[in-house]
Amino acid sequence: MSTFLRRALLPSLEILLFLLVFYISLFFMPDMLNSDGDLGRHITVGEYMLDTGAVPNRDVFSHTRFDAPLVLHEWLSEVVYALAHRAAGLNGVAWLTALLLALIYSALAAGLRLLGVSAPIAFLAALAAYFTGAIHHLPRPHLFTLLILTILVLMLELYRRKLKLDRTRRARLAVLAALAGMMVLWANFNGAFVLAFFVLGFYIVGAWLDGEPRNALFFGMCLVVAFGASLVNPFGIALPQHVFGFMGNRFLVDNTVEYLSPNFHNISAWLFAAWILFSIVLLGRYTIRVSWTALLLLGAWTAFGLYSARNIANYAQVASIILAPIADAWLLASSPALNMRFRNLDAVAPTGAGWIWGIGAVALLMLAQASGVTLDARGEGNVFTTRAFPVGAVDYLESHPAQGRMFNEYTWGGYLEYRMFPSQRVFIDGDNDFFGEALVREYLDVIHARGDWRGILAKYQVDWVIVPPERALAVELGRLVNWQEIYRDDNAVVWLRRIE
Repeated sequence: MSTFLRRALLPSLEILLFLLVFYISLFFMPDMLNSDGDLGRHITVGEYMLDTGAVPNRDVFSHTRFDAPLVLHEWLSEVVYALAHRAAGLNGVAWLTALLLALIYSALAAGLRLLGVSAPIAFLAALAAYFTGAIHHLPRPHLFTLLILTILVLMLELYRRKLKLDRTRRARLAVLAALAGMMVLWANFNGAFVLAFFVLGFYIVGAWLDGEPRNALFFGMCLVVAFGASLVNPFGIALPQHVFGFMGNRFLVDNTVEYLSPNFHNISAWLFAAWILFSIVLLGRYTIRVSWTALLLLGAWTAFGLYSARNIANYAQVASIILAPIADAWLLASSPALNMRFRNLDAVAPTGAGWIWGIGAVALLMLAQASGVTLDARGEGNVFTTRAFPVGAVDYLESHPAQGRMFNEYTWGGYLEYRMFPSQRVFIDGDNDFFGEALVREYLDVIHARGDWRGILAKYQVDWVIVPPERALAVELGRLVNWQEIYRDDNAVVWLRRIE
């Protein structure tokens, strides 16, 4: 069999992983689509940019901060999601999300093989990383961060370990050029591009502690290039300033669920705990010296994951890259027979072999869903459901439009934009780094019907309200004669201010 046919037809473990992750992601996709309202906002913002042909720098999506300065720190990913939505509706968004996840973890497995890890260990490490990161697998721009962060750390590890790249001038220039390109994309895809600065900082300090001053200097050059490239965005220096400004606001961070620490009483965090335990046992038993760079990366990302659940997916990628080579070396040194079998498997199916099966299977799954076949666990298809959003209430409002300004549930903001923009603008949505601490505090006062909540509604000239029936605000409005209930179901109630 020719080399081309072998690479096309003999499926490698990386391609099998790609297909497995793609299918599992589609299987659980309805839960991912309905996890929060941010997806609706991203699609709406992307559609607006496609329609206008420009990246807006003033708000047009809310009435509370209309025309305020706006920094869209993930504008490019929003355009990509909007294009997928235009092509095939929410099915298109689901396919894009599943493809991104499959690419992320197959790239991790392929990168581990470039680092010298045997194919079975690379497969298992990447699969474990996938299930660990599932705690934050959502159809949102941060998936682009997960992909680029994985590629960045793999590239830096390849350079540091001198496995596939020597340290010639050409190799250094290649790394710098690739880094610049990645950072330009990353800064426009997602505001978490600032993570690159922390990663490069760890490499600088690690190289210095490892007694490699030339490497420390090179990684310092990488940091300068990364920062300069990140300024190639529609907002310039205002973009990193905006991101760091949000990270420094304790109130906003503490009132964003995904930034809270993981709950280890919940099964979704158990794999993260298992990774931490595994790292302690493996490094405790491994007798060969581990570099300071590896220890700094693993220690820092462990701390980041413990601090904020949204960092767990990133932690799993870094932990795989650091721990899989160590586990592979320890296991194969302990069993020469296993070593021989693994190496034979590596030779039979080179990295990435079998790509034709990957393309064919993905195309068939997408065609099946486009034809109406449901592949998910719930049998619902890729739709926004009443479990998560006020679908019935918005259907009613489409035929019985409410006039004036709305007050809405925070987690419904993106969905309401998806269904009702531009005829209606929201009070607030999930972009709380834009709305700011003052408005978020006012929202909390109103939704809990505390303090001067009536004065806040008057301040923003709110004419109608859409919230869950159990909210304190809904109960209090029922006691006021100047508010009329016009719609109610199990998950939403709509109140209209009476004209006096």
